[in-house]
Amino acid sequence: MRQTNLAHRINAIQNTAEVIAQSLKEMIYEAELKPGQPLIQERIAEMFEVSRVPVRDALQLLISMGIAVNVPRRGVIVRPLSRALLAELFEIRKILEGAALRRAIRNAAPAHLRRLDGLIKQQSECLGGGDVKRYTKLDDEFHQTLYDLVDNARLVELILANWEMIKQARCASTAMPAHGKAWIATSIQRHKRVLAALKHGDAEAACATIFENIDSSEREITACLREMGWIENSGEADGTPGKPQHARGDAVARPDGRIERQPARRVNSRTGGA
Repeated sequence: MRQTNLAHRINAIQNTAEVIAQSLKEMIYEAELKPGQPLIQERIAEMFEVSRVPVRDALQLLISMGIAVNVPRRGVIVRPLSRALLAELFEIRKILEGAALRRAIRNAAPAHLRRLDGLIKQQSECLGGGDVKRYTKLDDEFHQTLYDLVDNARLVELILANWEMIKQARCASTAMPAHGKAWIATSIQRHKRVLAALKHGDAEAACATIFENIDSSEREITACLREMGWIENSGEADGTPGKPQHARGDAVARPDGRIERQPARRVNSRTGGA
């Protein structure tokens, strides 16, 4: 009986940690928690009304995802962004997606092409109102559908893992409404170019298109983050001191990591549910 109760408690902690990690991940992607901001266990435990144990585990999950880092003498912080880091991530993206696209072209069927075309039409509906949240989901779905054609599960896993690390920068760069709407417009045009290349079945043209799109996306994200003061000009994004991590017209992230201004997000420690 004791072993059963202990196992239940361990599972409850793990489930709670996953819920907290997912919530913090969403806050990072929505720029409520900004690049370089401290993630202090006590503050987070207060916000979610839980003990520090699941919070500690949640932070480890964020570190494993690559969107938080543990810095000596500073503790865990939201991963800072640097030009060097983005350059590396987008270079990796070219290598992986170039290989994947060549395989996708070989397997492309009319049904898949129609699905991609339909997603682009849905994406266009987001442009008028600048609905970044809905567009982000449709953007993910477009790429997922595209790489459903790749008959290499490990390659797709690597692509998705790299996307997760880029996603922090992409979401932060669209925190300002004007930036978000501009991203939707340019992203739709990129998707149309990729689809056109797929329809022609030209692997070289398709790869050239995807590389051009990736370069364009990197320049766009970097420019937006520089304007908002959320990117370091040099060095690795390892938590070393950089520019102030705040945006014009936005609330400044407190240096002590206080995030109590966010509404309490109560977590049921027995079930792990929010």
